[in-house]
Amino acid sequence: MLASGYLTHVLKSFGVHIVFGVILVFSFHFEAPKPDKPTELEVKAIDAVVIDQATLQQQVKEIQKQKADAKAAEEKRVRELENRAKEAERRLKRLDQEKSKSERAAEEAKRKAQAEKVKAEKARAERLKREQEAKSAEKAAAEAKAKKEAEQKALREAAEKRKREEEERKRLEEERRKKEEAARIEKERQERIAQEKALQEKLLQEQLALEQAARQKARNKVVLTEVQKYKALISAKIQQNLIVDETMKGKSCRLNIKLAFSGLVTRVKVLSGESKICQAAERAVLKAETLPVSKEQDVYQQLRDINLTVEPEF
Repeated sequence: MLASGYLTHVLKSFGVHIVFGVILVFSFHFEAPKPDKPTELEVKAIDAVVIDQATLQQQVKEIQKQKADAKAAEEKRVRELENRAKEAERRLKRLDQEKSKSERAAEEAKRKAQAEKVKAEKARAERLKREQEAKSAEKAAAEAKAKKEAEQKALREAAEKRKREEEERKRLEEERRKKEEAARIEKERQERIAQEKALQEKLLQEQLALEQAARQKARNKVVLTEVQKYKALISAKIQQNLIVDETMKGKSCRLNIKLAFSGLVTRVKVLSGESKICQAAERAVLKAETLPVSKEQDVYQQLRDINLTVEPEF
């Protein structure tokens, strides 16, 4: 790389010198004498030229000698530059040859190294393969051993499990039998208790029924008496509001009266009787608005929907 740059600079310098040489050669300009008649000044000039001809020739020779010397020096320098360039080119060539040789040697060494590397890697791969196969064989043997031990362990555990399950089944069966026996005994006991209780309930219900019947009978008498009493009170209330005259004497009217629990009259309906007395009786009931009723529920149930016969009293 360095030699190539040096050669480039040498060639550039050589080209520059050639250009300067050409310019120098063409810088001299000689003109031929004109054929016309010279003037006085020109004659004087010619005389001066003739007089200094020797000097001029001497100067021309010196200039030519300087040019020749300069040309020779330049040619020498150019030759030296060319020689240097050739030497640089030879050096570059030698360097290129040495480089090529070195590169070939390096390539050969690299190839050999690569081959050795491939060989080593192949040997390493073979070794690793053998080691892997050995490890695989060991692993397979270990796995087979572990599998066999696991199978044996599983068989032992299965046998122990079946034994435990059988013992548990017998224990549960015994517990079930005992529970069933206890349940049977308890069931029989409960059935006896239930039978005794049912008999006692039956006897009690019969006794209560007899007592209830007796109480109801007595209550019915009371209710009947109460109903009759309140019917009499209702009739008296109606009589208080009943407006009569002589024409109603000996006549009557049968009414149906519905009462609320408070005694409020909710409906009055004529069932039968003479029209005049029925109208008067109906007005008397409505005028009363509320009629006497008992606060006893069973008595009220007999009074909530009653039929009464209204006869004028004189």
